[in-house]
Amino acid sequence: MLSNNQRTLSFSRGRTTSANKMKILLLTLVLGVVYADQDPQSETDYSQFSGEWNTIYGAASNIEKISENGPFRAFMRTLDFNSAGDTIHFTFFVNGFTWSYRVNGQCRKLSTVATKTAENAYICDYAGKTEIHILHLSQNTIITHFLNEDEEGLVTDIVAFFGKGEDIQQEDIEKFKEAVREKEIPDENIVNIINIDDCPSE
Repeated sequence: MLSNNQRTLSFSRGRTTSANKMKILLLTLVLGVVYADQDPQSETDYSQFSGEWNTIYGAASNIEKISENGPFRAFMRTLDFNSAGDTIHFTFFVNGFTWSYRVNGQCRKLSTVATKTAENAYICDYAGKTEIHILHLSQNTIITHFLNEDEEGLVTDIVAFFGKGEDIQQEDIEKFKEAVREKEIPDENIVNIINIDDCPSE
């Protein structure tokens, strides 16, 4: 027959074992929730977003950057992502005389490559140093924020809306306008780029 002390010890050990099992179970559950909540974009094949794109709208804190002769009045033609999303190859036309990109009145095709620095963040050398942040990415719409510091040290916030085909949703336009407001860019600094795009399609 067990003494009271032995019974107490046996019960205490059983309770400790149960408590440890409960802790392990809770830890497993918490880790499962954490991993399930991770951004699935790390497994995204970004090459699916490559293809023909057009600049629909642009907005800039310094309107001259997207006005005639401005370096960011760019008429996008293609965006090419590698599968991991480490680089983006931009191909576009510009028609600014100031930048000597228009020859004999013709648009000139340019390209630049942006390299990934963080999740949804890239950097490239274009019109100075330009950081690129992807704010929204879907099969038909890309909204980006460009933070440009030109050769003279002037910093400009630019928000661009790129579209594919004619399937542009009003809700995506609203997302663009919301991004413009978040960057404190006045509405009057929004330019309808697609309506003034007179450069070649290729």
